[in-house]
Amino acid sequence: MKPLERILLVDDDAVTNMMHRRVIERSGRARAIEVATDGQEALDILLADIAAGRPLPELILLDINMPGMGGFEFLEHYAGLNIDPDAQLIIVMLSTSMLRDDHLRAEAAPNVHSFCDKPLRLEKLLELIEEFQHMRDADKSAA
Repeated sequence: MKPLERILLVDDDAVTNMMHRRVIERSGRARAIEVATDGQEALDILLADIAAGRPLPELILLDINMPGMGGFEFLEHYAGLNIDPDAQLIIVMLSTSMLRDDHLRAEAAPNVHSFCDKPLRLEKLLELIEEFQHMRDADKSAA
């Protein structure tokens, strides 16, 4: 299975980012890992990629609750970026929230692929990457 070019971690907690980075590195399924500590920093990264004509991260792991711009606010701004639907980008919301409303809101968000509890486990990451690969392969064969 071909590794993803880039994963973007968006979380304000340094320990969580360190743990998730290790999981991603152990998987061997990403060439690069980038970290943003809030939604605004993540948007800035995406905007810089768009402006420079660089490919976007293929997977964004997005925390819900962050100071500054949280995950849901990020999603509102992301929707306004008019990113090409063929960009093959998966957004996965991660949270420790036990609030059912957070889960339902994340699942209802049009740009969110899935909702996962933190911490992200290796098995779940591999499952997400495999889903991405199948989506990419299906898009290529449909073209």
